[in-house]
Amino acid sequence: MSHDQPEPRPRSPRDPQATIRKILEAAREEFGANGFDGTKVEHIARRAKVSKQIVYFYFKGKDELYWELLKDISIKTNERLLKIPLDNLAPDDAIRTYVEEVYDIYAEDPVLGMVSLDQSMHGGAQLRSIHEIRQLQKTLADRLAEVVRRGQADGVFHADIDSNRIEFMTVIITVGCLSSTQMLERYSGRKWQRNADETRTFALDFIMRALRK
Repeated sequence: MSHDQPEPRPRSPRDPQATIRKILEAAREEFGANGFDGTKVEHIARRAKVSKQIVYFYFKGKDELYWELLKDISIKTNERLLKIPLDNLAPDDAIRTYVEEVYDIYAEDPVLGMVSLDQSMHGGAQLRSIHEIRQLQKTLADRLAEVVRRGQADGVFHADIDSNRIEFMTVIITVGCLSSTQMLERYSGRKWQRNADETRTFALDFIMRALRK
């Protein structure tokens, strides 16, 4: 074959969906361990036990694979949070249940904390806007806003609290507690966390105290 001839396109596997799942699972593990900058397509291919050409057969590159991970995380997280019966709970109980659920989602899957920190460093460069995610986010934000409105009407929450602040600060505090505690303890030389359950309780109480009048 002469040098100016294109490389032959790899033959598609017999079970494309299974191959795509393997690639996405391998990408999740690689990005979760090494972040965007530390991951290479060949690492993903090796972990998925396919050739690099097969990865490029299905995906444009590392950026698209990272977005697929972010999209999957966003959809599953929002769908889980939308299962909370916020309308049936008193405002204080509704927000605490929401904060607990966010914390537990991140605690159960360390990849979420890793990609949150990673995208913070990259300014959300791999994030995309798609209708499905925007609708889930809007529905959740609207439900939280209604809970806050009820809580303010009942005199439970501060007047300057809004659902956006609750969402943002919950994620920031959660990611900090789960991802940065060990680093801060080494940096300061002081021990803070006695066990994971105590840290969870402290974080939840800290957020709730900030909301109440």
